[in-house]
Amino acid sequence: MMSDDMRGLLTQRLTEEGMPPEIPISVAELHRRLLPYPLCRDRLGFASKGEYDVGFLRLLVDDDSLQVPEAALREAVRDELNSPEPGLALLQRFAASEVRLRRLGSSGLELVEEPSGIETGPPISDLETGRSRGDHIPGLDDPLLVPQDESADALGRLPGDGLAAPTDAPEPPAASGHQQPCRSCRTPLPDRAGARFCPHCGADQERWPCPACGEEVERGWSYCALCGKMLPT
Repeated sequence: MMSDDMRGLLTQRLTEEGMPPEIPISVAELHRRLLPYPLCRDRLGFASKGEYDVGFLRLLVDDDSLQVPEAALREAVRDELNSPEPGLALLQRFAASEVRLRRLGSSGLELVEEPSGIETGPPISDLETGRSRGDHIPGLDDPLLVPQDESADALGRLPGDGLAAPTDAPEPPAASGHQQPCRSCRTPLPDRAGARFCPHCGADQERWPCPACGEEVERGWSYCALCGKMLPT
């Protein structure tokens, strides 16, 4: 039988590749690397690509050769074999599906059965995180768990005071980062909103006398309104 020949070749190929016979094999790897058409043609003497396609499909539904856990794959292969011109285009849909070679024991065929309670095939991973079910962390991975920020700032209090700060308290004005000098003594003024007089000499920072005529000038003027003297900035 064709499937027997391909099963024997598959056993040889696994040995050549250093792969254990019970290892799961993806359909894509089985088709493209382990049992490609040129290799099967040379070693098994397939006369045409169509003959190879039929042999490959029969291998997938031969219960004595391979264990195929995915029912959808087995059904699709059987439907393809019953079609007028069977081909391998359907393998693209099942490229990631896995099969296992059934091992030959001393007394004939030994079926490779999955242990009870163990999932067959690859672990189901989260598409966003790539983590499998075995990586589940109780509590941290619970879908209804909402992480709580218990820091002092998030709770609206300073560390150790135990009192919540009022949520409607006005925010202090932001510092400008640049301290203006006093118009009179040139000492840096405190960066405080509404400050008008110098705390060092008491000079008015909004109005002061013109250095030329003594007339009162105001902040923002470039020239004296009485004598036209240019004012220092």
